Amino acid sequence: MPINYPTNLKAISIHAPFAYAICLGLKTEEYRTQPTKRRGWVLIHASQSKASDEYFITYNIDKSGVKRGAIIGAVQITDCTGTDGNWAYQLNSPVLFEQPVEDVRGKQAIFWGANSRELQEAFTLASQQIAKFLNVNGVV
Repeated sequence: MPINYPTNLKAISIHAPFAYAICLGLKTEEYRTQPTKRRGWVLIHASQSKASDEYFITYNIDKSGVKRGAIIGAVQITDCTGTDGNWAYQLNSPVLFEQPVEDVRGKQAIFWGANSRELQEAFTLASQQIAKFLNVNGVV
């Protein structure tokens, strides 16, 4: 597979209920203890953790089709607001991929990149789905 994705593209690992809520447009802020200057597209990785599974009910998400350990979508970070360890990343233009990129190991870092051939292929597949979304919906 030819590798073709923006080199500044990063991913963020999030517990599955919140990852799906973000990609479905139900959650428009992601809270973190560190601020970010990052703006633009970020891939959303649904982590393997089941520690927050009770939130599927909160967001009215059927977990029967949930993929874990997968890049399930993308979102644009448009701003970061807050203070003293309580930062809200403002999220816009959510995309839930038609075909999640499965078998992707997440990272503990807030934003992580494609530092292996396997991740470069995953980022390429994800980037293609963002481009498809943009072409269909005219989102810039």
